Amino acid sequence: MNLCAEPTTEALLKMGVMMTIADSRRFVAWSAALLALTFCVPAVAQSDAGEPSAQQLIDEAMERNALGFESGRAQLTLIVYDRAGERRERRLDVRARRANEQSATRVELTDPPEVRGQSFLFVEQSEGEDDVWMYVPAFNVTRRVEGRQKRGAFLGTHFTFADLESRDLREANYRRLPDERIGETPVYVVEARPKESAGSDYNRVVAYLRKDDRVPMRIRFFGKDNQLEKTLFSERLNRSEGGQVYIEQMTLRSEQGGYTTIVINALDPGAELPESIFSRDDLGR
Repeated sequence: MNLCAEPTTEALLKMGVMMTIADSRRFVAWSAALLALTFCVPAVAQSDAGEPSAQQLIDEAMERNALGFESGRAQLTLIVYDRAGERRERRLDVRARRANEQSATRVELTDPPEVRGQSFLFVEQSEGEDDVWMYVPAFNVTRRVEGRQKRGAFLGTHFTFADLESRDLREANYRRLPDERIGETPVYVVEARPKESAGSDYNRVVAYLRKDDRVPMRIRFFGKDNQLEKTLFSERLNRSEGGQVYIEQMTLRSEQGGYTTIVINALDPGAELPESIFSRDDLGR
């Protein structure tokens, strides 16, 4: 199956899915919760032994939303190359908010014109699957994305809808692996194995976190056969006006060929966003 093939809106509607952009969130080809790990630099926490535990590192990541702020807005560009080298580009407006220990992320396509206005809403749930909603302006319809539909490619990227959820990380067992170096940079290595209750398509995810600030330098996703499927690379860092380090550019590469690059063009971590825009009924407005 070609994960980069972009289906028509009609086909998506028949499936109960509406997607025509290229994937966005959970960072590690298996779970959205690692996306938080990818976009932000969590606060450094130390265990009694002076070294962070695997649980602490994951907890720090889970405390933030995908863009690493309590409430904020970002303009993103998604660039997708399929196995044949064909290039597609999408521009997104992403708004995120965290309240009552749960995060919500709203994604709207702004370019190209033929997909402008299509929207997605990801709402984290404390138990069970996260809520995912899709709105297609051509039909003025909002539908829930659920079940096997979540395993489909998000906007034709190498990410899936399930990759943008946090369930795999919330329902997982963690452990520290031996520290390594990426080039001259020392990194912590954390492995997450989703529990059966998570219903994950991945056997495990391994994250490589820079020791001095916890920036994820690399995240690897392994399938049920324990074979490497995808790797997420941090390629360029930047710092917001408030001083927070974030990953400005990252690329997810598939072992089957092709890759998806995410570029943050503008970031406003201080944007005030009303709770009302993170509701199903508000999509498309």
